[in-house]
Amino acid sequence: MNFLRRLTFQLFYLRHPPWESGIVPPEVEDFIANNPPSRALDLGCGTGTSSIALAKAGWTVTGIDFVPRAIRMAKRKAKAAGLTVDFRLGDAAHLRSPLFTSPFSLILDIGCYHGLSPSDQSAYFNQLDHLLAPGGTWLLYGFFKLDESPIQGTGLNLELEKRADGMDKVRRQSAWFWFRKMNM
Repeated sequence: MNFLRRLTFQLFYLRHPPWESGIVPPEVEDFIANNPPSRALDLGCGTGTSSIALAKAGWTVTGIDFVPRAIRMAKRKAKAAGLTVDFRLGDAAHLRSPLFTSPFSLILDIGCYHGLSPSDQSAYFNQLDHLLAPGGTWLLYGFFKLDESPIQGTGLNLELEKRADGMDKVRRQSAWFWFRKMNM
């Protein structure tokens, strides 16, 4: 991600970013209700709203964001809720840590992937394959047209289980995707 884009996100968190509603999306609530707790990775977690909801439901959660203020806010929210969530400062396209040696059952991405440059999207996909456990779910929200799929041409062994198209607050086409990693 380029410097100007990073700076823009940093500045948004000096106030209240428009995407930080404090509300867990119904798609995430539905996933929690229909899947047993395991390990989850929340990429671009922001202030941790969905990470905290997962932790409340018994999930072991790691939340990653590159905005220091967002991570500090997420840590405060988790502490106030009496929950343990491993919030870390990091770049979702370039995760380098021993923490990421064992795969996650859920990788949640609410609006992170679509904001990446093409080269960062490629890096994101290169790590997605080893971060997501066989049988695991990649739950993705982003801005996609009806004929687009984020995994076209990636060679990833993911199967689309469900897609829900809609519009965001400013009338951009958006979609939720539920991808399952196929067992090898």
